[in-house]
Amino acid sequence: MKKKDIFWGVLFILAAALIVVSKLGFLVGISIIEVILTVILVGILISNVIKVKFSGILFPAAFLAIIYAEELQIQDLTPWPVLAVALLGSIGLNLIFKPDRWHFRHHKHGKFGREWSVDFENKADKHYDKVINEQDGNVIRCSQSFGSTIKYINTDNFERADIECSFGAMKVYFDNALIQSGHAQIHLDVSFSGVELFIPKTWNVIDKVDTSFGSMQEKNRRGDSQAPVVIITGDVSFGGVEIIYI
Repeated sequence: MKKKDIFWGVLFILAAALIVVSKLGFLVGISIIEVILTVILVGILISNVIKVKFSGILFPAAFLAIIYAEELQIQDLTPWPVLAVALLGSIGLNLIFKPDRWHFRHHKHGKFGREWSVDFENKADKHYDKVINEQDGNVIRCSQSFGSTIKYINTDNFERADIECSFGAMKVYFDNALIQSGHAQIHLDVSFSGVELFIPKTWNVIDKVDTSFGSMQEKNRRGDSQAPVVIITGDVSFGGVEIIYI
């Protein structure tokens, strides 16, 4: 059994117990809806504290402040001021602790680098700040904050891609990536962003992504039992990821 399932299971059992206690008159002035929302928001907040995701911490805290503004006597701060604080705080912390950067790791050659190229030959790409089309190693790490990027994965031995995007937009193309071992992994860390993954139709994709006020969607899915298996993991909060099979 996954730790995540145990965590949320305990929280929902706690919510059920609080509803009973509320109906017995021990929690005066707190409705069932407030109890349920509180448990969900506290769960999201705790899980994001563990992952150190600033937007996932500040926004649940802001919504809790709105729900309990009267009890806390902070009506003057709700709802818009506290939401503005959460937004600006998330932006500031992401700027400080997750600056805009691109890293490419090549395990075979044991070197780390920072490199990118801009190619505006494709008119559709002109709407993006950076277009990156370089030869990659077996493990690729890409990160984008407060901007937009298109990344083409070019490797004949793809094993793993770590993709981070906060307050931005990304398109990542995997059609030039070959998987030699029969399996690979894509790890996502997406917040307040839109990410599009262009993946070969023959790959068998397994979605294990956690979403908090976010979404995962797929288009044109088709699998091949003999094809490589690609597991997508990570977190999407206040954003969306779309997998487009090509």
